[in-house]
Amino acid sequence: MMTLGLAGCGTGFGAQTNQQYQPGVGANVRGDVDSMNTLLVANPDGSATLSAALQNNLDEDQDLSSVSVTTLDDKELQVTAPDEQLPLKPGYLTTLGGDDPAGVYVVDKDVPSGIYVKITLSFSDSSPVTIEAPVVDRTTEYASVVEGPDETPAEKESTSKSTSDEDSTEPTSTEPTPTEDTATEGAE
Repeated sequence: MMTLGLAGCGTGFGAQTNQQYQPGVGANVRGDVDSMNTLLVANPDGSATLSAALQNNLDEDQDLSSVSVTTLDDKELQVTAPDEQLPLKPGYLTTLGGDDPAGVYVVDKDVPSGIYVKITLSFSDSSPVTIEAPVVDRTTEYASVVEGPDETPAEKESTSKSTSDEDSTEPTSTEPTPTEDTATEGAE
């Protein structure tokens, strides 16, 4: 008599195929407004710049109205915010930390690389989003992230070229780009 044995390795409710895989360093949260690859890039002066991609999934325009940052034990960190709110068009991806001054938020101090912080993004007509995100070293991968609200694109370019001879693969445009869903709407 022969018996067959079946191994059920990894087939329970917690199997890897049932869990989200996030290959990027930054944290993601999805909702009315998605925040993707959210992280802080450490600056040489001890400050850090918020870098993220935001997508408005609602049918109406939204504005990023404020950003607050705390440590994981809820110590409030001072954030320098732009004078104007960042508009978020429906279906478009908008970058924080790039050339658009309305998208530059800098935590003033006490944010060394290697720690996690809580970032709360507040919007004009949507619920706020809170996400735990890492603080990373400023490397060539993050050369397109400005160091502060007063940095111009020319200063950023000369800084990134002086720190490395490698070209950055990160896009530098902060113009909203349509997502696949909106790019194919008229093609039907």
